[in-house]
Amino acid sequence: MQTESRICQNCKQDFIIESDDFGFYEQMKVPPPVWCPHCRLLRRMAWYGYRILYKRKCDFTGENIITFYHPDLPVKVYKQDIWWSDKWNPKDYGRDYDFDRPFFEQYKVLLDEVPKASLHTEYSTMINSEYCNAASYQKNGYLCFKHITGEDSAYTNVALNTKDSLDLAYSAEPELCYEIVDVRKSFQTFFSQDCENCQNVYFSRDLVNCGDCFGCTSLRNKNYCIFNEQLTREEYLKRLKEFDLGSLKNVQKLKKQAYALSLKYPRRATMGRNNTNVSGDYIYNSKNTRNSYFVADSENVRYSQLFLKGGVHNCYDFTAFGSASEWVYEATWTGLNTSNVKFSVWNYRNHDTEYTFGCHGSEYIFGCVGLNKASYCIFNKQYTKEEYFPMVEKIKKQMDDMPFVDKRGLEHKYGGQIPIDLCPWAYNETTAYEFFPLTKDEAIAKGFTWREPDSREYVDATVVVPDNIKDVTDDILKEILKCEACGKNYQIIPKELQFLRRFSFPIPNHCPLCRDRNRIKQLNPMQTYKRKCDKCDVAIETSYASDRPEIVYCENCYKQEVY
Repeated sequence: MQTESRICQNCKQDFIIESDDFGFYEQMKVPPPVWCPHCRLLRRMAWYGYRILYKRKCDFTGENIITFYHPDLPVKVYKQDIWWSDKWNPKDYGRDYDFDRPFFEQYKVLLDEVPKASLHTEYSTMINSEYCNAASYQKNGYLCFKHITGEDSAYTNVALNTKDSLDLAYSAEPELCYEIVDVRKSFQTFFSQDCENCQNVYFSRDLVNCGDCFGCTSLRNKNYCIFNEQLTREEYLKRLKEFDLGSLKNVQKLKKQAYALSLKYPRRATMGRNNTNVSGDYIYNSKNTRNSYFVADSENVRYSQLFLKGGVHNCYDFTAFGSASEWVYEATWTGLNTSNVKFSVWNYRNHDTEYTFGCHGSEYIFGCVGLNKASYCIFNKQYTKEEYFPMVEKIKKQMDDMPFVDKRGLEHKYGGQIPIDLCPWAYNETTAYEFFPLTKDEAIAKGFTWREPDSREYVDATVVVPDNIKDVTDDILKEILKCEACGKNYQIIPKELQFLRRFSFPIPNHCPLCRDRNRIKQLNPMQTYKRKCDKCDVAIETSYASDRPEIVYCENCYKQEVY
């Protein structure tokens, strides 16, 4: 088919469906989208709430539990060990399909009634990590989110294979690292961003295969450099001792100095390495991956984001997780050997499923919630194989003939993600808010909900934290601190204090959530712009808008300059 221009049903802006896009939709047996890529992305990310935790009671045992479902939500929430057990049966909530009512109107009832897991983790793989969410294979983790495989780590957001690391975002295989963003396969790397295969690196950006570097930018295979000045080993070690990194004031000053230096060096239009035919940002070891963000080891992917693990093939509109998945469309937090999955939220190891929430190890299920190792189910009701397929086709036709109309008056037929009207999380509780912050009025105008912070009074800090870690005693573990940004209270945990003392870093003056959101702000935005290479003037597509202060080069010019 030819490339077509269409008008987004949601934002009313024009968008393009390219000829090879139609080929994908035909392969997946879905109609072309009626929403533009950005609106589809925002909708998927608004189904990705995970970071804000609450206390409420388990609806099975009555115990107090930690969950990301607000206590005011009219849903059942079960503690992890109960939800994953055989003490209840999600098929008990099965129901007949009513062809006189819209699909999503009925699905909303099922979604609210079927018990939810208190946290979205692979419960059996979590050891002493009860305050982690959207995570698996954690040992001694604390406030780790969107995190696969970690040991003795804390305050992480989108991480893979971490060890003894704190305060990091969008990083893979760090060990003994602190305050890093987009750092891969690195050891003892601190206050740094966009680095790979580095060790003993401080306050640096865009380093590859470097060691013992401080405040550096755009270096390859270098050692013993300070603010890009080459030194001998002896000179480097002598100068390093002159920096007092135990002082918070000094750390803040060094961050500014390193950032100012980084602006003098070119940035590549697309952050990533070892790619063929890609567009977007933070793409690694991928091929034919377009309009995507934070993707690794993937091929034939478009409009997709946040793959913690790669090995993703032939997928469109896929946000979060990934891990050896193929032929996935309009899915959020889905993966782990998943195939032919459409319109899903929080699904592992599923095959040939549509419109599912919290279903695992299942195949041939449609419009189901909370099923595990099930087959041939619709609305959690069991069917035979012979009954299932004709019934699904009949429902799809009815979805088109009797569309669901949301609170904004928009129609939802077969072929799009679950409408946001059904979502249990408010906009400001989700990943959407992290990357596309809106005001309350803006969010509501777009059809999202908003949750006001729980009314509570935060106390003043019980102690004045010394500027330098050397002046901090063990009593800090008993004290209540107050975030200088949001005013909320927080505390220092033992492993955190031990780490800061080991490397002589100061006590942070922001709470974990504010620190996390500051790290996310360091990432390039999840959208691209047209501009020209600042060296050769060729047209490029990049996440750096033309009014930003960075020097941006096309890939050829960047390689000539940096390599």
